Amino acid sequence: MELKGIAKLLKVYTGESDRVNGKLLYEAIVEEARKEGLAGATVYRGVMSFGASHSIHTMKIFALSGDLPMVIEIIDSSENIENFVPKLNELLDKTGKGALVFIEDIEIVCYRKGKKYQ
Repeated sequence: MELKGIAKLLKVYTGESDRVNGKLLYEAIVEEARKEGLAGATVYRGVMSFGASHSIHTMKIFALSGDLPMVIEIIDSSENIENFVPKLNELLDKTGKGALVFIEDIEIVCYRKGKKYQ
């Protein structure tokens, strides 16, 4: 896949324990992105957060919530990202949980396979 120049970064903030159809939400999102042929996705686990509910999520032992923040980043062309957003919204709607989703313009300088994948 050739990917260079102006592209889009789709970023999704969810909770670690959020599930859809019995599967962890972040796994379902990455699997759906791969199935749709998007260029790449990465999931990050946060150590502390709060969002629209203003509940603190942290891994401290005495915290009320151990539901840590998860950030999913997906990068591809504008067209592919825009086509993926409705599928993403379907997954998010099924969870009944909160989320933050946004899209940024980015410039890709390099995107290539490593030797082990050739």
